[in-house]
Amino acid sequence: MRLIRLKDATFGPLLWILLLAVTGWQQASAAPGDVVNLEPGPDLPYRLQEAFITVKPGTTINLPAGSYHFDDELVLNTSHVTLKGQGMDKTILSFKNQPSGAQGVLVVADAFTAEDLAIEDTAGDGLRIEGADGIVIRRVRVEWTNGPDETNGAYGLYPVLSQNVLVEDSIVRGASDAGIYVGQSADVVVRRNLAEYNVAGIEIENTQRADVYENTATHNTGGILVFDLPGLSQAGSHSRVFNNTVVDNNTSNFAPAGNIVGNVPSGTGVMVMATDDVEIYNNKVIGNKTVGATVVSYVAIALLNDLPLPPGYDPFPERVTIRDNKISRPRFPYYDGTDFNTLNNILHLTSFKPVSDISVDGITAAGPEFASLCITNNKTKLGFPSLFGNLQLMNTDTWLYKFFGLPGGPVLTDLGPYQCQNVSLPPVELGDFPPVPDDDGDEYTPEEVEALCGADTDGVNFDAHVVNCPELQSYHLFANQADPTRDANNGFHYDLTSPLFSDYANKYRFIFLPEGTPAEYQGAGLLGFPVGTIIAKTFAMPLVAEQPGSPETVVETRLLIRREAGWVGLPYIWDRQTGVAHLALGGGSETFEITTPEGEVMTSSYRVPNANQCKSCHANGGLLLPIGPKARLMNKVYAFADEMGLPDGGNQLDLMAQLQMLHSAPDSAEIPRTPTWNDPGDGTLQARAKAYLDINCAHCHSAGGRAYATGLLLNEEQPVNSTYGVCKSPVAAGRGSGGYSFDIAPGNPDESILVYRMESNDPAIRMPELGRSIHHQGGIDVVREWISTLTEVCQPPGVQLQ
Repeated sequence: MRLIRLKDATFGPLLWILLLAVTGWQQASAAPGDVVNLEPGPDLPYRLQEAFITVKPGTTINLPAGSYHFDDELVLNTSHVTLKGQGMDKTILSFKNQPSGAQGVLVVADAFTAEDLAIEDTAGDGLRIEGADGIVIRRVRVEWTNGPDETNGAYGLYPVLSQNVLVEDSIVRGASDAGIYVGQSADVVVRRNLAEYNVAGIEIENTQRADVYENTATHNTGGILVFDLPGLSQAGSHSRVFNNTVVDNNTSNFAPAGNIVGNVPSGTGVMVMATDDVEIYNNKVIGNKTVGATVVSYVAIALLNDLPLPPGYDPFPERVTIRDNKISRPRFPYYDGTDFNTLNNILHLTSFKPVSDISVDGITAAGPEFASLCITNNKTKLGFPSLFGNLQLMNTDTWLYKFFGLPGGPVLTDLGPYQCQNVSLPPVELGDFPPVPDDDGDEYTPEEVEALCGADTDGVNFDAHVVNCPELQSYHLFANQADPTRDANNGFHYDLTSPLFSDYANKYRFIFLPEGTPAEYQGAGLLGFPVGTIIAKTFAMPLVAEQPGSPETVVETRLLIRREAGWVGLPYIWDRQTGVAHLALGGGSETFEITTPEGEVMTSSYRVPNANQCKSCHANGGLLLPIGPKARLMNKVYAFADEMGLPDGGNQLDLMAQLQMLHSAPDSAEIPRTPTWNDPGDGTLQARAKAYLDINCAHCHSAGGRAYATGLLLNEEQPVNSTYGVCKSPVAAGRGSGGYSFDIAPGNPDESILVYRMESNDPAIRMPELGRSIHHQGGIDVVREWISTLTEVCQPPGVQLQ
């Protein structure tokens, strides 16, 4: 077992585990307002992740100058942390060829500041910040050093589902979707940044109240985009784009096929799509060869791509102002081969009009006068009025449509309907960071930790549940402390109808409840566990998967401990020479050869997640929660009757109730049940496919989960509709789209993004992101078979709008 793969380390991996256990206590005691200064050295990636795990709110982490290589993502879950380097060209965090992790730096915490550093060559997003109140990104460079390439990560700077966001004085180059992307957020300022050689330089998506000013967007495919997409948590409105330089954005679109941003033609300056209340003024928009500024509805995108319009979604932009800008494109036509660019040129050519500097698609809910699209006082760089064109894309009464199926035209150049004035939008006012949380007062001295963990007890050492013991054996969970797979000390051995796939690992699950405190039945979902509960899950890698009796290697035991303040997750890695499991907050990795049930020999690059990665999967609505012990997943025949000295055939939940370990539960026959995904006799094919997706995907793809921003929800109770992925276009898939249009293409698993990502082992593509390094063919086969039975038709917008 190795920790963070320190290629230059000269001592063994066990020492790294011990160092983390020891130094973690020291750093955890840092008080708010402290500064952590990291010294240069080849082990800095390890020490930085350690700092992320152990840091206290209110701390600044100072990074030294130098270039440092990371082979896994960095995850921060602690609020009020500042990460500061020595300059965006002096402190470089390189993730080139990272084998694990879907992004470079992932932050799921409030009041985060990053400044004076660079992030390079991540497999996925560069700096991703989710669900935060208070973000400052200042003088940060994110770059893919190989230049524009569809294999680059999707987003450079990526705050999402956040509020009070400031991005300033930063640089992003080479993103295959958007350099600076702010999505489903509120109260945002993006200023004085340089975005170049990205597909979209700056993108504001489904965001409320954003100011974008004094930026330079150049050599992108599109300079600045303000979008609203369907199927997301909120609609956007009230964006101001002013005092920007948007020039020469003519780089060919290199977004992976299937992404919405792939529709943006090269040579686009500023594009507004399907969002309301946008004000664009005092910008220099020059040399963008397709169009300087354009306002389009999502209907235009859907028409060109045969995409459906979800019910309840407003695809029409309204109250958009374009005024007092310098906007001009070259006077000669420019062809890049994309649908919009080609159609734009054909419509102008057949209308005998020069290609416009400013255009609208002409698709409105009730005419331009009701849409309040106001376009006034825009000049070319030579001072002449900018050319205007209404493409009339809803017009199908033309010879172009009759003979070639091309909508639109003739181009109208009359600006009369657009000579109006909307109410000016107020400036964005960023709120203060939320206050630093009070010290929870539950810190223990090293002497107290030693005393609690060293207690000599006959049964489980429940008193130690309040601390992170350096060794698993300190909790006294098993009769044989070197064997965590059986003979628990008054623990309940349980399993699930449909378990999470983890590279074919065998899993041994136990619940330990303090005496006299049963779990509470709370419906079909998670059981209500009392304070002091310890849930232990041991992972063992077999030589042959799913073959009883196959030799196996015990790798790790993960604990979920219910403390007064909530659940905590602790990973322990087994030293197989000593039979001792050591706390490994930094995680670890090991390689195994395994024969799959299909007879294929595969190599598992097994990763023990670090403590913060545990939180990123188990977090829901900001709370860390268990995933597996839900009533509907535990409602099954008890599999360990022999071990417990019980007769076969009893129900697991009924047995817990009989043992007074579960309170208030009805008879198991009255409790909903998730079927076993790979048992054809246990539920319909659809129910079994949904069971597999629920346990493997829904901890993120659910309300409150990390993937909520995608609009794709895969929890078992979710109806099979567009929210479940049927005919749903991806929002932020990057390379994960695979060139396909829908998460689930009914009847066609080969063109379903869901299947493509399940089959991939690429860290920037695979789903789930964590917990596996090889694909699960059995699960893929069930999901494929189910998708093949779906008969829905993904209706184009023309059908839906009739």
